[in-house]
Amino acid sequence: MENLNFLVVDDDKSTISNIRAILSKAFPNAGLLIAFNGKEAWELLQKNKLDIVIADYDLPEINGLDLCQKIRASKSLRHIYFIMITGYIDKELKIKALENCVDDFINEPFEYDDFISRLRAGVRVLKLQQQVVEENKLLSELAQALEKQISDIKYLTTKVISLRMPFAAELSKKVANGAVWIAKLTSNFDEEELQDIEFASSLVYVGKLCLPDELIEKPVMTNGSITHQLMCQVPLKAKELLENIGTFKNIANIIFHIWENFDGSGIPKKLQSWQIPAQSRIIRVVLDFEELRTFKKISADEALEQIKKESRRLYDPKVVLFLEQFLLQYRELEGSINEKPVQLQDLKEGLIISRDVYTYSGLKLLPAGVILNQKLIEMILSHNTTDPIIGNIWTKIN
Repeated sequence: MENLNFLVVDDDKSTISNIRAILSKAFPNAGLLIAFNGKEAWELLQKNKLDIVIADYDLPEINGLDLCQKIRASKSLRHIYFIMITGYIDKELKIKALENCVDDFINEPFEYDDFISRLRAGVRVLKLQQQVVEENKLLSELAQALEKQISDIKYLTTKVISLRMPFAAELSKKVANGAVWIAKLTSNFDEEELQDIEFASSLVYVGKLCLPDELIEKPVMTNGSITHQLMCQVPLKAKELLENIGTFKNIANIIFHIWENFDGSGIPKKLQSWQIPAQSRIIRVVLDFEELRTFKKISADEALEQIKKESRRLYDPKVVLFLEQFLLQYRELEGSINEKPVQLQDLKEGLIISRDVYTYSGLKLLPAGVILNQKLIEMILSHNTTDPIIGNIWTKIN
């Protein structure tokens, strides 16, 4: 480690003289500052770049332990290696100091070999710390470069998709918003998986780039069946285009299985139910909902009803329920302006249920139109402890 800088703090001039002699011999090129009390040492620490502090415990103004604690509390100084000098052995003091901030102790009177070995140990620790800092900086730079590269690839890919499919940008944005919202509501995905869902949603049409112009604006599937034989190539081409990009492997797998039907009749692998990746199941429901609105020009209520009719055959029924919660939350459904979400702790007698209440197991706990009484509220709260309610309970506004 080059250009070491020491600060020696002691109110005894003979001790300082001895330490100066040792340091001059062992580290002839090192910088050395001297302070005779804790306050003076603290002022020097503010103004100078220092690596190792050697300080007596019993200092005027600010004692050695307090000085060390101030150093550890400072973001710019906490890297300093702190050695405390003590003229007596106090086991409790040492334990307290080592637990709080001190790196090492040197007892008086000094033994030259012991003093030097402790200093060199401190220098090795500093070197390792500096190496870790430099490696972390390099890793951070590499991560930023990789993130930029991924962002550039995403931008380029979405741009190419938009050139061939002008409708795709707005539609895929809506799919991403809905899919990520639903994924968050399930609480089953970490931040990286949520990013994968958003990314896969934005690239959902990448496999359609292989299609001829006359098919480019057709949905891949209608009512669970492919709209043209060439549509079978869409998930395959998506996987082929993306899986060889290392960071896109998860994205490729999600898109590859989006058109699997929940009953096992879909493409490309005829997976069913839980075999289909959860991310794919979520995107499929939102994608088909948005395609119904875009291509058939129907309302959100009509599109949701069509999705509901195909629940369990084409779609994960839980995701369909989550979709309804999403649409209610953002007031996409016509009746939602006359409804309000109520959390379980706020349920009261007399409230009228406006939407069917479902649990995570798929049980329809209450139908729309029921008027809440105390017995029903207790039943809902009790059931929620073992089979949680999906989303909020929606009630009519009086």
